[in-house]
Amino acid sequence: ASMRAAMDALAQDYAPLSDMRASSAYRMRAAQNLLRRFWLETRTDDPLPAAAVNAFAAG
Repeated sequence: ASMRAAMDALAQDYAPLSDMRASSAYRMRAAQNLLRRFWLETRTDDPLPAAAVNAFAAG
């Protein structure tokens, strides 16, 4: 619930640009996903293992 609230707060506070590289909707989604990933990596009760968050890991 608090993660959803943080993502909603980000949507209220952050106004991404649209340009030829990315739309504002895409940039908003990317920012929200970065926030979610940060939460998954740093939560104290069940953090993701390093292998699960490495984009370059084989698997």
